Amino acid sequence: MRIHLIRALSRAAGVLGLAALAVPGAAPAQDAPPSTRQAVEVDPARAAVLDRQPVNYLPLGVPVGSFVLFPTLKLETGYDTNITAANSNEKESWLFTVRPAFDLQSDWARHFLAFDGYFESTSYARYSSADYENYAAGARGRIDVSSDFTIGGYARYAHLNELPGDDETNVNKLGDPLPYEQVTAGVNFDKQFNRMWATGGFDYRYRDYDAWLNGQPSDQAYRNGSDYNLAGRLGYELSPLTSLFVGGSYHWYEMQDSDYNAAEYRVITGIKIEPSRLTRGEAFVGYYNWASDNGDLSGSSGLTFGANLQWFVSPLLTATFTAGQQVITSNYEFAGISGSAVVSSSAGVRLDYEFRRNIVMSGWIDYLNQDYDEFPRVDNQYVIGAELRYSINRFATAKVNYTYTNFDTNFNNINGAEDYVRNLVLAGVTLAY
Repeated sequence: MRIHLIRALSRAAGVLGLAALAVPGAAPAQDAPPSTRQAVEVDPARAAVLDRQPVNYLPLGVPVGSFVLFPTLKLETGYDTNITAANSNEKESWLFTVRPAFDLQSDWARHFLAFDGYFESTSYARYSSADYENYAAGARGRIDVSSDFTIGGYARYAHLNELPGDDETNVNKLGDPLPYEQVTAGVNFDKQFNRMWATGGFDYRYRDYDAWLNGQPSDQAYRNGSDYNLAGRLGYELSPLTSLFVGGSYHWYEMQDSDYNAAEYRVITGIKIEPSRLTRGEAFVGYYNWASDNGDLSGSSGLTFGANLQWFVSPLLTATFTAGQQVITSNYEFAGISGSAVVSSSAGVRLDYEFRRNIVMSGWIDYLNQDYDEFPRVDNQYVIGAELRYSINRFATAKVNYTYTNFDTNFNNINGAEDYVRNLVLAGVTLAY
């Protein structure tokens, strides 16, 4: 499952007006900052550590008509102590990654349009069967209808690989990467009405997994298919820096295996704090109800929550708190029952410290809990990480990253479920122009 799921949940906690608490791998749903205005527009001194971009370290870009092209090349190596994310068939190896990418952005006074893409190749020194390639291309844009009304959209195609530890519910026990195709698209709007504001959007995702897993035929029909999400929020500004809001969403699934067709609705209320002297972000609570179309899977309902809050401990130290919840499905089998709804809840804390203008040290702790509705399986995952980022100049940035993952389940050694521990060290440089 890795940390991708937790990051997805963290982002979803801040964008329920554009997408319901996003499923792992879902469309980016137009990353929505906690504020309706950029932090630096309110007070440059209050920008979060990772949001600061010293002018001397910004890429130049290549002018292309009324656009600017930003090419990058990431070169990375590292060591993974458990590339299979298991305790019965552990493998360790050095790995190497090459990732060229581009981002072509418009340079217009109004409106915005961008095209981006990348190709990523990762190879393992000891196990060539673990090698994989990802690539993607997409476009995103924004129409500035007026100073207080914008309409945005995006579309993307990607060829990706699910790696050991990435599985949404840790049931596939991947020994090798599992390729899949993904198409995502969506539209959204943002409107201000004096002291009231409204946001909303529609998001679509289609996934198609390879029919072979670890060299054997694999039926991924329960995950193949489309899901759709319609959501919105309405807020009222109590002050220029604080808003209360209510929101709702309707999320439905049309899968290749109709037993996994489902629908979910959510109603929430929360508070949004724009950049202030100490904090910015948002938090919300609400109610959710998830049900399968034919009733084969038990429904799930109850309290839902989300948060994405930043605390400016000092001008050089930013603390970020995230939390979120979503309902996903699994085809795990136990006691004659195949498949279950899974309530997935997460929480995390991250610290970013600006040691120098061009040197940032970061550390984080994340927790993920997955509770199966059909049977008494409960999984817990703990992730601890640290990173050192050094901006050498505007053309090169070096990073060293360490991640420790501990996964445990009360169904250890039952139908393939396994506890495991994993250590991953990565070091690399990203070249940009």
